Amino acid sequence: MTLNTFHYAGVSAKNVTLGIPRLKEIINLSKKPKTPSLTVYLTGQARNDAEQCKQVLCRLEHCTLRKVTTNTAIYYDPDPQETVINEDQEWINTYYEMPDQDIKNISQWLLRIELDRKCMTDRELTTEQISEKIYQGFGDCLNVIFNDDNAEKLVLRIRTTDQINLSTEEEQNDITHMDDNTFLQCLQSVMLSDLTLQGIEGISKVYMIRSIFDDTQKRIQINHNGEIEKIAEWILKTDGAALKRRPKGNSHADVQN
Repeated sequence: MTLNTFHYAGVSAKNVTLGIPRLKEIINLSKKPKTPSLTVYLTGQARNDAEQCKQVLCRLEHCTLRKVTTNTAIYYDPDPQETVINEDQEWINTYYEMPDQDIKNISQWLLRIELDRKCMTDRELTTEQISEKIYQGFGDCLNVIFNDDNAEKLVLRIRTTDQINLSTEEEQNDITHMDDNTFLQCLQSVMLSDLTLQGIEGISKVYMIRSIFDDTQKRIQINHNGEIEKIAEWILKTDGAALKRRPKGNSHADVQN
């Protein structure tokens, strides 16, 4: 059961359950294995092209706003066009040169989020994509502006608007008694933890592996001479499981269902 455990190139940090604990999971048909995982075999060019494989990886690995955030802060910043944050002023001037920017009815309190450029690049994300995800998740109750992806720091500036739609009278009363600063603190907590930018919930990490040395991971095909040959290809291994089509997993409950 342990022979190939530490022979995955580049994935020595991958968590696996071994020995007696793993036997107990199998025998007891555990619905919640300690280290659920999948082996995903790719199709088309992605199985031979590292860049395309990486694109698939990014679409699978679950990523929240927190994972690409380096710093957050809340400011009293009453004039959106004349900010108290000096390093933002230049790009704000450029942003508000566009005549269609409406600054009416937005809060004087600002939630400022700095993004991690390396994480953004690794996950092939842009500030515009993150802004769109925020609007999808929270609607028109927020005003979000952002700077260029080539800027020294990647920044989101978020304010509430007067277009917050509340479904119940109780929620309306709660928000009436909550000042903008407190509301932004609550919003920040929810947004960082719950806003999914990409990927599938349940798959916390994905690893790229080239199946060069492990014949059991290679693709089998018949060549033009009628001979069987084993072809090395890129495959993905995950921490976490979310079965849909044709992956191989170690969670027996998922496999049976």
